[in-house]
Amino acid sequence: MYRPPPLTGVEWADEHFYMSSESSYIEGNWKTAPSQIAILNAMCNDDIREVNWLKSARVGYTKLVCAAIAYGIEHKKRNIGVWQPDDGARDRFSKKHIAPMLRDVGPIRSVFPYIGKKCPENTIENKSFTNGRELFLLGGKAAKNFRELSLDSAIYDELSQFDLDIEGDGSATFIGDKRLTGSAFGKSIRGSSPTIKNFCQITTAYEASDQKFQRYIPCKHCGTFQTLVFGGKGAVYGLEWDKTLPKSKVAKSAKYRCNSCSDTFSYSEFLDLDVQGYWISEEGMATYDGITFYESEGFPANKKITATPEVVGFRLWSIYSNFSPWSTIVTEWYKAQADSMALKSFINTTLGEAFEETERVKTKPEELLARREHYAAEVPDEVVYITVGGDMQDHWAEFTVKGWTAGEESYTIDQFEVHGDPSVSEFWDQLEKPLRKSYKKANGQVMNWATGVFDSGGHYTGEVYKFTKRFGIMRLYPGKGESQYGKPVATKPRKKNAHGVYLIMIGTDNAKDIIYDRVGIQLSEVGTPRPGCMHFPIKEWCNLGFFEQLLAEVKKVVVIKGQKSYRWINPPGKRNEKLDCEVYNLAALRVAQQYMSLDLDSLVINSQSGAKKINKIQDIGRLFNGND
Repeated sequence: MYRPPPLTGVEWADEHFYMSSESSYIEGNWKTAPSQIAILNAMCNDDIREVNWLKSARVGYTKLVCAAIAYGIEHKKRNIGVWQPDDGARDRFSKKHIAPMLRDVGPIRSVFPYIGKKCPENTIENKSFTNGRELFLLGGKAAKNFRELSLDSAIYDELSQFDLDIEGDGSATFIGDKRLTGSAFGKSIRGSSPTIKNFCQITTAYEASDQKFQRYIPCKHCGTFQTLVFGGKGAVYGLEWDKTLPKSKVAKSAKYRCNSCSDTFSYSEFLDLDVQGYWISEEGMATYDGITFYESEGFPANKKITATPEVVGFRLWSIYSNFSPWSTIVTEWYKAQADSMALKSFINTTLGEAFEETERVKTKPEELLARREHYAAEVPDEVVYITVGGDMQDHWAEFTVKGWTAGEESYTIDQFEVHGDPSVSEFWDQLEKPLRKSYKKANGQVMNWATGVFDSGGHYTGEVYKFTKRFGIMRLYPGKGESQYGKPVATKPRKKNAHGVYLIMIGTDNAKDIIYDRVGIQLSEVGTPRPGCMHFPIKEWCNLGFFEQLLAEVKKVVVIKGQKSYRWINPPGKRNEKLDCEVYNLAALRVAQQYMSLDLDSLVINSQSGAKKINKIQDIGRLFNGND
C-alpha cells in the first residue's frame, strides 16, 4: 500500500538523475542549475499542458528532456512519445541518451530489467517498463509515426528541424498532440534552437504561448533585475569585451554591463547572481520554480499568487549557461564574421534567436565593370596562391584562374574557353595547353596554379576524370555540385573512386552565398588589405558579359517535402558559367586549406620575409657593381 511522497521534477532529478559518460562532458550526479529549475518543473507540472522552449546551445535542453522522461515514467507513471526530426536523429537519441539513462538512473532501472537484452521490450523505437508504461521513440518524417499511439506526454525534440507539413497531414505538433486525446494529464513539450524568422516552428509556438517567460537576474553592483542581452556594436549595455587586448586574450575579457548603473560584472560573478534569478512573462506573471506563479506587478516585493497557466513559453540562451563561459560567445561571434551562413548559425544556436533574412542588396554587373583595376603584372604582388576552377558544357569547357592572399582576398588573373567536341582527344589536348601556362609577378617570380577543381557533373564525366589525371590526382580534382544547404563548400573523400580519382563534393548553395557576399565588398585604398574582397583586371575578356554571368543567379525560397529551404536559381535564358568557375575556385581553395594545410596568412608573412631577403641581396649586388 506504500506510495512514495510526491516530488517535483527538480526534486526527483536532483535525488535520482545521473549524467552518463556517453552523453555528458562530466559524468556524475545531476544538479539542476538555477536557470533550469522552472523549465524542468514546468515540464513535469500536471497543471501545465504545453511547454515551448526557445533555446540556444549549451543550456542543458537534452538532459532536461531525459530527466522529464524518466520522472514521467517512473514517478508519474505516464506513457511518453518522443519525436525526433528524422529516424537517424531518433536512433542517435535512443542510443546515446536514453539507453545510458535507463542503465544509470536507479529508479528507472528498477522498472526496466532489460538492459543489454535483445527483446521486444527493448528496441531502439520502443521501451516497455514493468510498471506498465511505455516510451516510444519515433522519427518525424513519416505520418504513420504519429498514428495509433495513446500517450500522456508528447515531446518534440528540435521542433524547428521538422518538416512544416508531415506528408500532407499537417504539422508535427498538430498531428502528434492528437495522441494525447483521452489522457487526464496530456502534456506537449516542444524545444528547439530557432531557424528562419516567419518559418521557425519553435518561434511560432513560443509566440503563441499564454505566458512567455524570460529570465531576470540582479546586477552585482546596483541590484537591478534585468534580462541579459548580447548588446553588440554601439550598445550601451550588454555583453562586451576589450578589443585592444592581444587576440588570444580578447574573449577572456568578456563582461556584462548593467543597463541601470553601467557597471560591469564577470561570468564567475554571474554564477552567484543567477541563484537569485526569477522569470517574468510579457503577459504579467512571475515564477521562481515553475510550480508557484505570481502576478508580476510589484514582484518580488509583492508576491500575489495567481493561477498556474496552461501554456507557457521560456526563452533561454547561452549567456545564462552555467556550463559554458561568456568567452565562448565572444569566440563564436568572431568566427561568425566569416560569412552569412556562419552568422546565421551564431544567431540561431548561440543567441537563440530566429534569423531574420533581409533582401540581399544585389551588386550590379556595371558596378563590377567600373571597378576593374590595372594590375602591375599578370599576378599582383599580394598573391601567394593560385587556383583554377573549370566548368564543363556539352560543346566547350572554360576555366577561371584566381590568385589568393591573406583573408581570402582574391584577384582574378586569367580566363579561357576551349570549344569543340569533347568526345575526341583533340579537344582535351587543346584544353591542356592553357592549363600549362605560368604567370609572372612584377619582380619576375613565376607562379603556377597549385590546386584546381573541374566540373564533372555533365555528359562527359569519364572524359573529365581521365583529363584531370594529366595534372596529378592531388592537383586537379573532378568536382560535383550538391545543391543543399548545410553542405560544406568542398568535401574530399578519403579514398579514390572506381575511376581512380578523388571526387570533390561541392556545397554550391553555401559557396554562392559566400561569393555573392564578397562581390559587394568595396575596394580599399591601394596596399590596404580587405579580407574577402574580389579584384578584377582591366582585360578584354573581363567585360560586361563576364560580370553578367558571375551575377546571373538569384536566391529563392522553396518548399521541399514540407521543409522550407533556399536555392540559387539561374533564370531562363541566362548563362552562369563564370559563376560556376568561381564556385569551383573557392572549392579548390577549401581543398587546399582543409586537406593540405594551406594557411594564406602564413604564406603572406613568409612571402614578405622572402621579398626583404631578395631586396637585400639586390642591394649588395648593386654595391659590388658600383651602382651605389
